[in-house]
Amino acid sequence: MGNSPDTCCGRVSTTELVNERITVEAEAPAGGVREPVAFTWRGRRYEVTEILAAWVDAGFGAGEKTRTWYNRRHRNYYRVRADGGETYVIYLDRSGSRRDWILSRKL
Repeated sequence: MGNSPDTCCGRVSTTELVNERITVEAEAPAGGVREPVAFTWRGRRYEVTEILAAWVDAGFGAGEKTRTWYNRRHRNYYRVRADGGETYVIYLDRSGSRRDWILSRKL
């Protein structure tokens, strides 16, 4: 774990790198895509009150020498605000046969 400073809007915050597997509850609005509504980390359940951003990462890792579709990352990222007011970055890793949810960072 590490902390790095991040400046936004005249204030300084820290980013805690976590990279731990979590359990996610996801729901899809009518005709929509499944999105996280809650997650459990270290035995505590966090309700997602707002999805602040969502994006897809289909890039290659820094050390990839062979760049084929199979080596790409397939991740759906979400920056979410939880019921305690904290902000987290979580992602669904869809690489290969994986379907793992990871808590990447606590902002």
